[in-house]
Amino acid sequence: MNKKMIERINLGEWASPTQHNIVIELFKNGSMNRKQLVNSLKKPRTTIFDNLNRLQKRNIVSKFPKNTGDRGRPEIFWKLNMEEK
Repeated sequence: MNKKMIERINLGEWASPTQHNIVIELFKNGSMNRKQLVNSLKKPRTTIFDNLNRLQKRNIVSKFPKNTGDRGRPEIFWKLNMEEK
């Protein structure tokens, strides 16, 4: 990861290591669902969910539904709220 990328995803001292890792994964891979984040970070589902909610409250990430074409609920994906400067 180069220096410019690290500067763009710098969360400051308030962010936990898990939150920082979530942001890095979303930056590298684009939008991901919670299951994908759990598998890539090897953390419990509830830990990922709690940290995603904290990041959402700070407007770092947002969630959006993605219909898979099947019946039932759409999958929920998470993405970074990064503005291009």
